[in-house]
Amino acid sequence: MEENVKIRIREELDVAKTRLQAAKLLFEKDMLDDAVNRAYYSFFHAAKAILNVLGYNARTHSGLISEFGLRIIKTNLLDRKFAEYFRRAFEMRESSDYEIGITFGEEEVQTLIKNAEEFLKKAQEFTEKRL
Repeated sequence: MEENVKIRIREELDVAKTRLQAAKLLFEKDMLDDAVNRAYYSFFHAAKAILNVLGYNARTHSGLISEFGLRIIKTNLLDRKFAEYFRRAFEMRESSDYEIGITFGEEEVQTLIKNAEEFLKKAQEFTEKRL
């Protein structure tokens, strides 16, 4: 694997970690919609790192989710729950960003953040084994 690809993968994971930290801070400040957005982007960058380490890339959000399902879940590289976590994060982010009046409860956002933590941890393990 080329060094610049390894660097990009590590950068994706760093961004995922930063987005997760932001989600937690926003959650603490009761800014739930913004916490949803940042938690989703933690998933997004972690998933990009996972696909990149296997030589795949996606250009869109829906393309990334689709590729993740096809290349990672269907091939049993990761548990199906990670695709469910990712898809739910995408749906929540779409709703919170584009639909006025949609609100998520504290517990739902807390679960999303917990799932993002688990997803990032798994992404770090997955990529580290392959770098």
